[in-house]
Amino acid sequence: MRRSLNILVALLFICVNSYSQKKNGVIFSEHEAIEKTANLWKAFETGDKESYLNYFADSVVVLSNGEKLNWTKTNLGKSLEWWNREFENIKIRDHKPAYPDALEYKESGLWVQDWQLITGRHIKTGINLKLHVHHLYSFNKDDKITSIHWYYNNDVFEEIRNSRMTKENGVVYINHPYIITVRKAMNAFIDKDIDTWSSYYDPDASFLYSSMPYNESFNLEQQKESLSNKFFTSGKKYHVEQIGYPDCIYYAKNDSYAVFSWWKMTVKKDDKKYSYVFMLNHVFNKEGKINREYVYGSSNHLEDW
Repeated sequence: MRRSLNILVALLFICVNSYSQKKNGVIFSEHEAIEKTANLWKAFETGDKESYLNYFADSVVVLSNGEKLNWTKTNLGKSLEWWNREFENIKIRDHKPAYPDALEYKESGLWVQDWQLITGRHIKTGINLKLHVHHLYSFNKDDKITSIHWYYNNDVFEEIRNSRMTKENGVVYINHPYIITVRKAMNAFIDKDIDTWSSYYDPDASFLYSSMPYNESFNLEQQKESLSNKFFTSGKKYHVEQIGYPDCIYYAKNDSYAVFSWWKMTVKKDDKKYSYVFMLNHVFNKEGKINREYVYGSSNHLEDW
């Protein structure tokens, strides 16, 4: 009886799973409709309005980021004209390793989907475009596109729009408590006082040098070790002086503060004095601690020092 019950359960499991899978169409990696969408964007690149519009049905529906636009086929033509008027060197390519698919659904017909990268340069502002776009196209029996859906991040177009206006992004201070913090941190560096120096920094602070590879940085402990070995030793003598005056900038967009300052360091190497200038950029957190330090300048004179 138990064996029969197990067999019955197994048969029920097979039946349930067989009914949970239902084929609704076929996916193609090569298809005439894919070629049509590729040629559609070739016509778009060159500004061939007639060829471009010929791929669309007269009653085409246009959707942007899930929202239906009150557009007609005429609006698509005006969009092409705008792109070719506003941008130069427009290129539209598959965003590899992604590639387009054609989907023939049993009920809803033929669709194509692709993932593309649109590049170009905005003529009036000089902004370089690198736009990732996902397209969906539905086709009718006459092989015309009946709907086109595109999904993309709108930030670059906001940047283009905003760049045409003069807009403040904060305040520049010639005197500010954060300028005093930077000055005190530099005095501690000059005095070789590692504990006082590190007290001005957030424990999770990061340190970046212009000579470092992109996306690499030191943490606070690594920076302390570097300074202790390179500068804070009895045998190393150096002189540091401020050049000009520092600026404290409040950035409204990011709600953050940064101090920019300029310095000259003089070291003695092989009985010769070498001087070089460098710029510091200190970014502050909400607690008034430095959480990021950028150092811009040449380090050639400090090699083998």
